[in-house]
Amino acid sequence: MTLRILPLQRLFALCLFVFSVQAFAQEFNAERARTISAQSSRPSAEWVCNGIIYEIYPRSFSPEGTFAGIEKKLPELKSLGVTILWLMPIHPVGTINRKGSLGSPYSISDYYGINPEFGTLDDFRHLLATAHALGFHLVIDLVANHTAWDNKLIHEHPDYFHKDSTGKIIPPNPNWTDVARLDYAQTGLRHYMIEMMKYWVRDIGIDGFRCDVAELVPVDFWDQARSALDSIKTVMMLSEGAYPEHHLKAFDITYDWDLYHAIAPVLSGTATARSLDRVLNVQELSYPKGALHLRFSSNHDENAWDKADVEKFGIAGAKLAAVLVNTVPGVPLLYNGQEAGNPVRLKLFEKTPIEWDAANDFRPFYTKLYAIRSEHPSLTEQHMERVPSSNDRRVFAFLRYAVNDTVLVVLNFGCVSFDGTLDFTQSGIIINDTTTLTNLFTDSTIPSGMMYRRQLHLSVPATGFAIFSIINDAQ
Repeated sequence: MTLRILPLQRLFALCLFVFSVQAFAQEFNAERARTISAQSSRPSAEWVCNGIIYEIYPRSFSPEGTFAGIEKKLPELKSLGVTILWLMPIHPVGTINRKGSLGSPYSISDYYGINPEFGTLDDFRHLLATAHALGFHLVIDLVANHTAWDNKLIHEHPDYFHKDSTGKIIPPNPNWTDVARLDYAQTGLRHYMIEMMKYWVRDIGIDGFRCDVAELVPVDFWDQARSALDSIKTVMMLSEGAYPEHHLKAFDITYDWDLYHAIAPVLSGTATARSLDRVLNVQELSYPKGALHLRFSSNHDENAWDKADVEKFGIAGAKLAAVLVNTVPGVPLLYNGQEAGNPVRLKLFEKTPIEWDAANDFRPFYTKLYAIRSEHPSLTEQHMERVPSSNDRRVFAFLRYAVNDTVLVVLNFGCVSFDGTLDFTQSGIIINDTTTLTNLFTDSTIPSGMMYRRQLHLSVPATGFAIFSIINDAQ
C-alpha cells in the first residue's frame, strides 16, 4: 500500500508500530521488523489483487446444507459481483471430544475426506466445475495446526503431535479440547501436509487455501508448501494471521484484524476517525511493500462469537463499514448472509440457518458497491491519499488513484450530518471549476461552484458515505 502520511500521523504511527509488532505472536525484534518492511511482498495474480472474496459456511449457507445447495446459489453470487469463493472446512469432523451436536468444522478427522453432511467428493467436484464455469476461483479452508482426536494420524504417526512431559498428546491450548496439536519439527509431518495440499490443487483442482491460525504453524513450513504449490499452478494463499513475513514467500494476503476492531469505537464515538489513520499507517510502516490485507466487517469468528455486523454496527453502520473495507487498499471479504443483512449469529457447532429474506436493501447496496469496485481500477490499486476535512474527528476522507481514474471516498462516522469542507491544498490532483465530481451511488454531480481555492464543500448524511469519481474536464 502506498499511503501519504501526514507528519503528526507518522509520529503516532511510529509509536503504535512498536506496540502493534509486539502484539504479533512472536518475539519482537526491531532489526528484523525493519528488514521485512524494507522488502517487497511476493507478487500475486491479478485475480487475487482484484478479487472480492465470499466466505461460505456450508452448514448455514443453504437450507440443504450441502454442496448442491451451494451450487444452486452460485448465479446469485455471480450477479452480486463476488469473484473468489472460500469454503470453510469441507472435511469430516471428529467425534471424540466433539463440541456441540455437530462438532467444530475446524476439528478435522481426515484431510483427504469429505464431510458427509455436505455430500460426496463427486458432489464437490461438480460444485468446483460449476464455479469455474461461472468464472469464480475457489479456495478451501486448511486446518494445519491441529487435528481431531480421531484423525488416523494420531494412531499411525503419534510422533507428528506435540506431547507433554508424560508423553501425552496435548491440544494447542486448554480451551481447544476437541483437537490435538501437530508438531512441525517432524519432517514426516511436513511431507504429509504438503502432499495433501498438492492433492487438492493438482488432483481436485481447487485454487488455493485459506490457512487457519497460520501464525501457529512455522513460517518456513508455509514457505516450503507455497513453493510446492507454485510448481503446479497459480494459487491464492490467505493467512489467518498478521505476520509481516508471511508476505515474503508464502502468502498473498494476511488478515487485518486491527482495522476491523477500530470500526466499532469510531462509530460509537469513543475513538475518532484518526484512529483509522493510525491503523493504516502502522501497516504501511511494518509490512513489506505491496502487502495485501484482508479487509472485512464480519467473518465466521466475529459473527459466531461476537455479533453479526448489523447487530454490532447497526444498519447504517454496517453499510459504512462495508464501504470502508471495500475502498481502502486491500482485498475485501463478505461473510455469507451479510448481503441479506442477516442479523443471526451462525453457530459453529450447530446448523443455524441464515435469514435470507430479511426486509432491507443490503443486496442492491452490495451489488452497487462491487460494481463500483470492478469499474474503477483505482480501488484495486495500492495508492491512497488522505484528504483533511473540517471535522477530522468524525470524517474519514481519502483519494484512490490509478491511470485515468481517481475516486474520492468520504465516510461520516458522526451521528449528525457533515456539512463542511475537504481541503485539497496538499493533494496531487487539481480541483477547480473544470472538475466534475459524480456520486457513484446516486449518479448526481457536484456543481463546480461548490469548489473554491482547492476547497470542496459538501454534505454527507449521519453515519453515511459518498463515493465520487473525479474528472477534470481540462485534462
